[in-house]
Amino acid sequence: MSEVLENLLKHDRDYSESKFKSKVENTFVQIKLSMVTGRIEKIDHFVNDETYEKIKKKVKNDVENNRIQIYDELNVAEVQILSIEEFDDCFKIRVRVHSKALDYFIDRNTRKYLSGNNKSRTEKYTNITFTKLKNAAEFKVVRKCPSCGANIDVNSNRKMQLLSYNF
Repeated sequence: MSEVLENLLKHDRDYSESKFKSKVENTFVQIKLSMVTGRIEKIDHFVNDETYEKIKKKVKNDVENNRIQIYDELNVAEVQILSIEEFDDCFKIRVRVHSKALDYFIDRNTRKYLSGNNKSRTEKYTNITFTKLKNAAEFKVVRKCPSCGANIDVNSNRKMQLLSYNF
């Protein structure tokens, strides 16, 4: 086991690769869903400002062009951890998401097919970096979501930064 991974486990005894990969898959799908629905405010709590603005700009462009990008039959085929780096206050975990989806555009009003691949799934690779704060355990507090009332474990929420994204 690498020294960086050992230090990560010291700061987060609950860390497991399978749970982390599951979180990555869920986050990735939520981002794509927010782009399809145009409800990007649903993801602003776990993406950084730069990423949020990038997605907001993409969705705005689609609205201006009277289209919706659809990711039909979306699934994550694999999440590969590329690296874990340790910094003074956090760990940065770089991953590559291998996804497959029917990726096409429809008209915003008529919902008719415009362009893209709606016959066979396209494979894409997206690099994402998750930032895990070292002192998150000190801030572990359970709060209620003001919208739905669900518990929010502040320790489990992570900001992420998209290093590259295939729009």
